[in-house]
Amino acid sequence: TVFSPGLGLAIAVLVERSRIDRLAKTLIFMPMAISFVGASVIWRFVYSFQPEGQPQVGLLNAVLSQFGLGPVSWLTGEPLNTILLIVILVWGQTGFAMVIIAAALKGVPDEMIEAGRIDGATEWQIFRRLIVPTIWPTIVTVATTIAILTLKIYDIVTAMTGGNFDTHVIATLMWRQAFTFFDQGRGAALAVILLVAVTPVIWYNLRQFRGRAI
Repeated sequence: TVFSPGLGLAIAVLVERSRIDRLAKTLIFMPMAISFVGASVIWRFVYSFQPEGQPQVGLLNAVLSQFGLGPVSWLTGEPLNTILLIVILVWGQTGFAMVIIAAALKGVPDEMIEAGRIDGATEWQIFRRLIVPTIWPTIVTVATTIAILTLKIYDIVTAMTGGNFDTHVIATLMWRQAFTFFDQGRGAALAVILLVAVTPVIWYNLRQFRGRAI
């Protein structure tokens, strides 16, 4: 919720007036075309672990082996495994945040930026005090949309770890209780918890959309 909009904003600002604007945005947006299951398959090759002495097919462990370091079982140790799962979601959603925020940046009046420069403001001050406040509603909308997605995430955890090694989230716990242990009561309770967690964010998001429409 923090990293995807933050990276999307940074990239959108940095490539806005560069010569490789379209190419950079295309490359960063490409992960959005991949499902979370497909992204998880890709990242399993990055995090793949083989015991020491065997060829390392995982990218990270292959890099470590080049420096004479032993392989690391990335997805079995906590809290590192949770952080690495978060990386996958950030990788997939940064392109979404970048595209929406880049569209908002085009609506920032050039006259306002030029007036700031004439008044002696630095580029950082223009960004922090002019650009960000102007596009703040868009940043909030992007952040709340990703927050909703994060709260109900299921695919990445199931495809990468199956919820093992303390990586369960509400959606995977709900599925396990209802359809693995056939405890429908706990499954329904977890579904209600998920609904209660998502509802305020959805309400706030809809309120933002309504305010912008007015």
